[in-house]
Amino acid sequence: MSRVHRIIVAADFCCALLLLAAVSVASSPMPPDSPWFSRVLISNDDGIENPRLQVLVDAFAPHCEVWVVAPLVNRSGSSNYCSAFSSKTLAVEPRDLGEGVRAWGVDGYPADCVMLALTTLMKDSPPDLVLSGVNSSPNLADGWLASGTIGVVRTAAHRGFRAVAFSGLGDDPAMMSEVGAWALALCRSDLVRDLGPDAYLTASFPRVATHEIAGVRPARRAHTTYFNWFEPGGVDEQGRELWRLRHTRDDDAPEGTDQQLYNDGFIVVTPMRVGEFDAEVYDALIAEPGALPAWPGAGR
Repeated sequence: MSRVHRIIVAADFCCALLLLAAVSVASSPMPPDSPWFSRVLISNDDGIENPRLQVLVDAFAPHCEVWVVAPLVNRSGSSNYCSAFSSKTLAVEPRDLGEGVRAWGVDGYPADCVMLALTTLMKDSPPDLVLSGVNSSPNLADGWLASGTIGVVRTAAHRGFRAVAFSGLGDDPAMMSEVGAWALALCRSDLVRDLGPDAYLTASFPRVATHEIAGVRPARRAHTTYFNWFEPGGVDEQGRELWRLRHTRDDDAPEGTDQQLYNDGFIVVTPMRVGEFDAEVYDALIAEPGALPAWPGAGR
């Protein structure tokens, strides 16, 4: 591969990247059985060179335009943190991920990649669908909160784009092929096409052989199945105490939750929403203004 050129993206997103997008290699013609989507954006948190990202690229590229904007390095556990708000710049490298695939590696985080793609690189040709993954480990129960894989689709959904995150793929080539085909089938469905504003899906695959998959189930999130704590880890060169993160998991999850169904060998699909506004509490506060303490002197 030829030497890549690094492009610095300022906070106002300079026009150089738009030029790159315009002169990228044209995608191949769409086949007669094209799905409802014609253009997808793919990102991840494991990095643009991760072979599991290529699983989605290879599955979708024959059917639609594929754009990839992903971190240059592993950014697992970053949730939807966006470093561009503090750094003001992103370094970007065009990459070759296959014929007709427009791809860039970014020195930021997954949310940076999505923001860059949706606000600038794809501004004039927005995606019909945003995909994330495939992550190497599942994102279940409370673990979804810190996931950069889910941070991708959460960020996309916040901006009004349909989005699906895929997690839990090992190194078995047969499983990789099956996961790609199943991901395409899911995204072609009415379920994904009809996702409403701020809605997204997450899917986690048991890391077993293809013939050991028990089926596919919708699932609620299990809560408090992951327990975190810190243990003393000595001191550093400056004499500061070090505390090491430890965690364990309670596999005895409630019936019908993602953790329980995953433990039983099912692919689990969980519908999610970005919005955290509590309309019920808001209505109660409007009905009872005295429920909030008054500020001394206000309203006189």
